[in-house]
Amino acid sequence: MENKAHRLQAVTLTLLNNAREFFDLATPASAMPVSQLTYFATQAQARHYLVALYFQGEDQPMIGHVTRHLGGDRLLIQGYRSNVVRVAPLAQLRYLKRV
Repeated sequence: MENKAHRLQAVTLTLLNNAREFFDLATPASAMPVSQLTYFATQAQARHYLVALYFQGEDQPMIGHVTRHLGGDRLLIQGYRSNVVRVAPLAQLRYLKRV
């Protein structure tokens, strides 16, 4: 029984590492200017792109679709294949990348 659990864990870790390499979800070193973030977010919403959003102070990106622009500089983001919805101001956003 332990052997099956160990194999499952090894396969899971390998799958996660391969997905991370495939989608190239390495954290970017720098931050985008606000004007570029606004432009990319507008394009992602208009063209329904799947994007990775990197937030300040968070290690892992949120992957999903920009559903709409709310009043001011806020975005409504729907998580990919989940019911997670996040309202995020552009000030918290560090980087936006198409997946």
